[in-house]
Amino acid sequence: MTRLLAAALPVLALEAAAAEPRSVDVRVLERHRPESATLSRPGERHLVAVREGGLLLDGAPAAAPLRYPSGRWRLAVAGAGWRAYRGAPTFALEAGRLAIVVRMPIEDYLAAAVASETVPGTPFEAMKAQAVVARSYALAARGRHQGADLCDLAHCQVLGGPVPRAHRLAAEAAARGTAGEVLRLPSGPVAETPFHAACGGHTGDPLELFGGEATGAAAVPDEGCPHRPWSAEIPAGVVGAVIRERLGETGAAAPSAAWDDLRLRYGAGGFLVQVSLGGRSVGGEAFARALDGALGHGVVRSSRFRTRPAGDAVKLSGSGIGHGVGLCQAGAALRAARGEGYRDILAHYFPRARPAMR
Repeated sequence: MTRLLAAALPVLALEAAAAEPRSVDVRVLERHRPESATLSRPGERHLVAVREGGLLLDGAPAAAPLRYPSGRWRLAVAGAGWRAYRGAPTFALEAGRLAIVVRMPIEDYLAAAVASETVPGTPFEAMKAQAVVARSYALAARGRHQGADLCDLAHCQVLGGPVPRAHRLAAEAAARGTAGEVLRLPSGPVAETPFHAACGGHTGDPLELFGGEATGAAAVPDEGCPHRPWSAEIPAGVVGAVIRERLGETGAAAPSAAWDDLRLRYGAGGFLVQVSLGGRSVGGEAFARALDGALGHGVVRSSRFRTRPAGDAVKLSGSGIGHGVGLCQAGAALRAARGEGYRDILAHYFPRARPAMR
């Protein structure tokens, strides 16, 4: 699709679409593996717990699933502070623990996701761009989890704890200011719009990094994004363990395989897109995430890196934070600070999609 000209965007008629779902089911607090939860709202408080393979409600046996009506609820589990949700919570049993799903109106979910996925002080037009991206992603990615559409982690979109009141109000205003607006592919479906913290100067190609083109994004230069340089030193033992995990233990990928045995292929924007060894291969983003996980997370910050030997280790010198596809939050913030509107920002990062009403 020809890239939408920024000057033309304000006068584009937003296209009406078939009715989309007005709510999403979100799995919440799963990472804490809860065995009990406290649910409350003014004048009402309940304790839901797992005991001997069944559910207890306020100390008495209860049939699963437990469903509550839509409202403004507060929810707490061990290891997490109070979380506020506007929606209808359901408690079920899953592998001996609580599975908690909240059915939320899409616009309330959206405002909460924008508040959690942006930082206080983000320029308002960048928050509006985030709102359109978050709404599009939520609608396009429905059904990603068993019994739910989305989760509250970075795997989908973060729904965190309390944020400063001014930031929450700004996120709600961004949702209202873009109400119902999404990005659609030329073929009609809502785009699966990804985003990341910082691209480091150039976004990545979704086909090379994700293996698909349903995002509406493209690899584009982003001179406004700070490079966010980082470095990491990967011990030989970690390298070998990740090679065995991601590329197998047989043939050329034997336990003695080292970094120098790998074949690295880079793509648009300088992102590592494929790692190969002995006829086996894995995506560069997946390999980078495996390295990062082996080091405890937060060390290998993107797949946009180069390497050099460092004794028995390998030194990575990289830039950017996250997978690098779609909306660059750091770049969007700088574009908004320079006076760009949210549709101009979206047109830059998603030139293969068009604005539309859901």
